[in-house]
Amino acid sequence: MSTARGALAACLLLSALPLPAAAGQTHIYSYDPLSPAAKALTATGLSFEFERGLLGGTRIQKVIQTGDRGSAVLKPAADSELGQGGLRAALGEERPVGPLYEILSQDEGKAFVHAVCPGADRAWLLIGPLDRFRNLQMQAVGRRTGDKAAHACSTLAFSFRSEWRLPDQDVPPAELRGGVGPS
Repeated sequence: MSTARGALAACLLLSALPLPAAAGQTHIYSYDPLSPAAKALTATGLSFEFERGLLGGTRIQKVIQTGDRGSAVLKPAADSELGQGGLRAALGEERPVGPLYEILSQDEGKAFVHAVCPGADRAWLLIGPLDRFRNLQMQAVGRRTGDKAAHACSTLAFSFRSEWRLPDQDVPPAELRGGVGPS
């Protein structure tokens, strides 16, 4: 009985603790191209829309061309989707920099697949940690229809540019903070 009371007390204590403000909210970080391959892909940089989970994990939802129109929806992917040999076959001795995401072909996604991995019908991104004020590494792998395995396309490096503020993030309107709001 004492163990049950202790467990109940621990649950009540944990439920009373405030959740981190950033957990479960959507963020956008923008990055400028750093490596020659990244500069060839985009002169204006890329932005990543992502959500941080309650336990600190990150799920990237979309990649956006920062200074131009264009975006692609991303979904988490499994190594088995890459075909025979998975990531090991595609990357060889190179180590993966982060979790694997497939670029979905809806909307501008198909154009993004061809830009990041010319000749491929499907492409995936391995995206390093999204951290403020830190550079970002990204690897692209692709696969043509009929190929048994995916192949490495490019390794891209970006430098952190900024974090975007999104609506509905408990930020009071400008006129309530003493600033000038829209008229």
